[in-house]
Amino acid sequence: MGGRLVRRARPVRGAPRVVARALVDPWLWAFLAAVGWGACCGIVGTTTLGRRLPFGLAAFVLAEAPRVVLPLPFVVQPRLGVAPPALWVVGGIVLGAALVFGLPVRRIVPLTALMVCDVLWPLGLSLMFGSVLGIALTPVWLLLAWTLTHLEEESLLREYGDAYRALQERVPRLLPRLPALRRR
Repeated sequence: MGGRLVRRARPVRGAPRVVARALVDPWLWAFLAAVGWGACCGIVGTTTLGRRLPFGLAAFVLAEAPRVVLPLPFVVQPRLGVAPPALWVVGGIVLGAALVFGLPVRRIVPLTALMVCDVLWPLGLSLMFGSVLGIALTPVWLLLAWTLTHLEEESLLREYGDAYRALQERVPRLLPRLPALRRR
């Protein structure tokens, strides 16, 4: 080493060390996202929780933020062995598809199923960062989106009745309707 003295950092002990370990654990982030989705189901399934904006915002952040963090490189997990540029291209395409489904949130577009966006963007990020667990959790996010969609529709039917039934006939539930496959 040529006589150079290298100082090692002292290991962190106690609570900060436990917190630091937890923050790099992918299962913590998956658990937090699942709790957030559960809270979202509680919001759309009941009128008392559904009318509380702070609870709704907290549930939304709890459901979405962990799914952003989960695939990031600092989270310790298995990674795909594919060259990063290829992953960025494929992940970018998936994120682009998520935008296609998510942008019409400003208006109702009969071809768009917005919940698909909520499944595609975490998949795109997971592909970009090579997150095996993020990719493996995609079917779980799809199941949660499907469940939340059913609960939300039941709540909207109770609230708006026939007006919402008419909207249901025009707007797909989860998967988009492609013009070529649309029934006449």
